[in-house]
Amino acid sequence: MTKFHLYFDKDKETAFLNEMSQKGYAMTGFFAGFYHFDKCEPGEYIYQIDITEGLFRVSNDYREFMKDMDVEIVSLWGPWVILRKKASEGAFELYTDVESNIEHYARIKKMLKVGAVLEIACLFMEIFGAVSGVSTAWAFVFILGAILVAMLKELMRVNGILTELKGRIGTDREEIQSGRTRKISGYLAAGFLLNGVALMIPEIGADGQMAFWAGFLKGFLQTVAIVLMTAGCIFTLWRRG
Repeated sequence: MTKFHLYFDKDKETAFLNEMSQKGYAMTGFFAGFYHFDKCEPGEYIYQIDITEGLFRVSNDYREFMKDMDVEIVSLWGPWVILRKKASEGAFELYTDVESNIEHYARIKKMLKVGAVLEIACLFMEIFGAVSGVSTAWAFVFILGAILVAMLKELMRVNGILTELKGRIGTDREEIQSGRTRKISGYLAAGFLLNGVALMIPEIGADGQMAFWAGFLKGFLQTVAIVLMTAGCIFTLWRRG
């Protein structure tokens, strides 16, 4: 069985994989958002996701360490490694104390910052192309904008986790108590993405039914996108948590 999901939140992704395992489906492969599952005993495996020291690779020491813990490396994708362990062999947690969790999420925060900077650079290049008259550039401006918003949303979530963890050991307590962390609404990213998809619908000749339906679909998607972006802006400006 194959399922498609896009996650920026690795904790939600971990929960998804463990829920599938509880239903009797073990994740055995991943590619670009497509998860492959094989049948297994319900709850046979426990999954965890870790961040690697590079892209699509882990060190031999890491492999040996996981092997010694009876942990299987299921998939490598970008900076992430998906791991699993037989539930019959006991609990499976990668980071069990506050300090190691702080280090773990600090690495994720650093990775997200680098990714956001690269996205901003690509976004400016696409904006330059759009202003210069490249026909498809505005579509990619909105698509890259959606990815950037999703990254910033996840960056703020991770920053909130770090603040809470540091509060446990006596730092950043004032920031936790103030409760003034801004949260970006997911509607904003969805609106950007939908508008980008709408702009990619090709122009069709003025005559014929296909031209009507293409124009109708494009207009409908852009209307929904505007509603989502407006709602996203409102929720982002007013919501704190």
